Amino acid sequence: MQAPTHILTGALIQRGFEPVRPRALGLALTAVCALLSHGLLDRLANLTYHLPDPDFQSPVWIAYHACLLMLTIVFLYLWWKPYKWGIIFGCLPDVDWVFIHGQQIFHFQLAFYRQPHLHRLLGRILDAFPPFTALNRLPNLRHHAWAILPELVLLATLLFALVWLKPARPRSAKD
Repeated sequence: MQAPTHILTGALIQRGFEPVRPRALGLALTAVCALLSHGLLDRLANLTYHLPDPDFQSPVWIAYHACLLMLTIVFLYLWWKPYKWGIIFGCLPDVDWVFIHGQQIFHFQLAFYRQPHLHRLLGRILDAFPPFTALNRLPNLRHHAWAILPELVLLATLLFALVWLKPARPRSAKD
């Protein structure tokens, strides 16, 4: 999935754990669940338009990614302060791509970082649980521009949940 999806998911996860006390436990649960959500969403990415390499010749690819970039900036602006830990851990595995593509762009090699280590770790964790292995059998629609729609539906659903559903109320010491 793309960054806006990971941002909204991480924010919702953190908001869901805000009532947990002590706060450190809520943040630890946020970190673990947001990190795992990245792996889960990336398994669902087979159902979305997600080319392995940039296609600067395609107007659809350019427009889609320009919109994604704008959404990423807007979502970070709106939700960074209240949900930064969920966002950080929800997006953390994409550091893999920063290192891998950065090496290609800037023409240098890091012998220890040529593979997406965090993504592979998440894949191994998910493969250890049978319900998640079924996601490996999803059809691969990554090369079809119309497969933008499933991610847009997911984004709209996550946005609705974050904006319009009431956040959980933190428990007080009296509860």
